[in-house]
Amino acid sequence: MKKYYSILSGVFFIMTTLPLLAGLTKFGNFLYVDLLKVSIFFPLVLGVIGLIFSLMGIKGKVQISLILMNALGIVLSLFLVFIAINGFQNP
Repeated sequence: MKKYYSILSGVFFIMTTLPLLAGLTKFGNFLYVDLLKVSIFFPLVLGVIGLIFSLMGIKGKVQISLILMNALGIVLSLFLVFIAINGFQNP
């Protein structure tokens, strides 16, 4: 069962970072826009779910790397949410 949790953690990491990184390219911008139509916090929620699955997954180096990857996805999502909420306000 722990193997499946580790796999799910990796899938949620990909789901967290891929749309955000694809938004930086011309051809992936539509993916980022469609994701933000759902919610601006959606990548953050996916990152938290991935972190929870990584805590329940395979112990050892795999768990440490999954925790670090999902934490990186959460930090990236938090940074973009902070910019979106505070950075685009009119003075």
